[in-house]
Amino acid sequence: MNTAIIFGLLIALMLTGMPISISLGLTVLTFLYTMTQVPIESVAMKLFTGIEKFEIMAIPFFILAGNFLTHGGVARRMINFATALVGHWHGGLGLAGVIACALFAALSGSSPATVVAIGAILMPAMVKAGFPKRFGAGVITTSGALGILIPPSIVMVMYSVATNSSVGTLFMAGVIPGLLLAFLLGLTTWYRARKYNYPRVMLFPERNSLQATIGGLFGAFYALVFTIAPPVLAGTLIGQFSSGSGFVYFLACVVWLALAPWSTKNKWVTRFVYIGLIVLGVPILASVLAIRAMGDVSPVYIAGVPVVIMLGWLSLIQACGSYTKIAPTFTFELMWESLEVWRAYWNSIWGLLLIVVVMGGIYSGIFTPTEAAAMSAVYAFFVAVFVYKDLGLKDVPRVLLSSANMSAMLLYIITNAVMFSFIMTDQNIPQQLADWLLAQGLGPIAFLLAVNVLLLLAGNVMEPSSIVLIMAPILFPVAMKLGIDPIHFGILITVNMEVGMCHPPVGLNMYVASGITKMGITELTVAVWPWLLTMLGFLALVTYWPPLTLWLPKALGMM
Repeated sequence: MNTAIIFGLLIALMLTGMPISISLGLTVLTFLYTMTQVPIESVAMKLFTGIEKFEIMAIPFFILAGNFLTHGGVARRMINFATALVGHWHGGLGLAGVIACALFAALSGSSPATVVAIGAILMPAMVKAGFPKRFGAGVITTSGALGILIPPSIVMVMYSVATNSSVGTLFMAGVIPGLLLAFLLGLTTWYRARKYNYPRVMLFPERNSLQATIGGLFGAFYALVFTIAPPVLAGTLIGQFSSGSGFVYFLACVVWLALAPWSTKNKWVTRFVYIGLIVLGVPILASVLAIRAMGDVSPVYIAGVPVVIMLGWLSLIQACGSYTKIAPTFTFELMWESLEVWRAYWNSIWGLLLIVVVMGGIYSGIFTPTEAAAMSAVYAFFVAVFVYKDLGLKDVPRVLLSSANMSAMLLYIITNAVMFSFIMTDQNIPQQLADWLLAQGLGPIAFLLAVNVLLLLAGNVMEPSSIVLIMAPILFPVAMKLGIDPIHFGILITVNMEVGMCHPPVGLNMYVASGITKMGITELTVAVWPWLLTMLGFLALVTYWPPLTLWLPKALGMM
């Protein structure tokens, strides 16, 4: 009876159009004062203790970092990098949007922020290039949802708060599903673009897509080697003459990051790096690793391995260069597509490094997730203001105020949701629901199906933060009794939230995209359906194949 009263009152208040947070608070207070003997002092105590968890501090920091990056020109540079990689394929700008959303998602942790940052730049460019408005709107609306699956994720932090799960493990569990969903959304984008013959971004029309793809892969490979090898070599050499090699490597990386953008614009430095690191360095390193793997073998083999690898490597790049119409390899010139990827990569490197700061810091144990969030905010401020200089010091108060407003809204929802969770626990509702579901004979398969249906329905009337904070404490005990892994269950809920953000009537991404594209919600709903179907298929895969989410955390020893 109490269960019906609580949820009936909540739904009645929501139907009046009252905000979710206020509906939660009034439901809690009304029930406590009229149906229980709980002292009023405990209400005030719960309001304070509900948001004093250390993990909750990560939310305002991730919001602040996302706002600095959104206003700091990082999104534009990531779009340029993604376009250089895949722009020559069918629907190239759309594919670039998917990749840019995936990259920005790994920085901001917020889905609406991803839609705003990428969509505001990409949509006008796509319309100008000749793409239908609906196509661009579908790509941006759904790809922006990657912001809550690819870590760091504010929704994952909220699930952790609601269920006492490990935030770091959740972040790692979201990596492979996030990348897979980005691939599937990109595949849908490419298929529709190829079907309707949408335009491509070809730097040199005389080259076909395969030739440009090989050139782009060469450029990405050059950029990767160019990023890693020089600071490692410098750190190793300097470390031979000093102690504290960890700091030496760090210092070498910082110096190199400052010099590299200049060096990529210098023809002779580019040639020197190409010869030393690509033409000679790669086969030499491969030879050393091959000889070590062979163990104790004849000196003839030891002498022959480097020769074979060197000849094979030079033949490969010469063949690729000939096919893609590069200037002959041995004149040490790079093809233009490769240089374009290389330069676009270096222009966006400071933003991309935030992924290393957050995920590398958490996995290596340098930071907790909350400390990583604080570091990401400081780093994003530094990059936006002092490196890219797209944001002036006079603009910082505006960004801080915007972040404070959004953080206050979320924290207010969390506070009331904690109170709502308190009265449910006090009335033993989650345990009663668990016992009832188990009595119906529901196994894990049927339960997970019911959870998906329930969360998708909830996504029609509520926004993700409220759904997680209300539903997770109710469904979590049932999942544990059925032997469902809490990390897998958290990723499942997160994917449901993604889907909910991309369909009406309250999908946040829909409203954000509507403002950017100037399209009505009905028209936008029609535009997103191909990608939405892809997301629903992906949800089924995540639901019934736990290794997809659990393999990486287990491989890293986090479970």
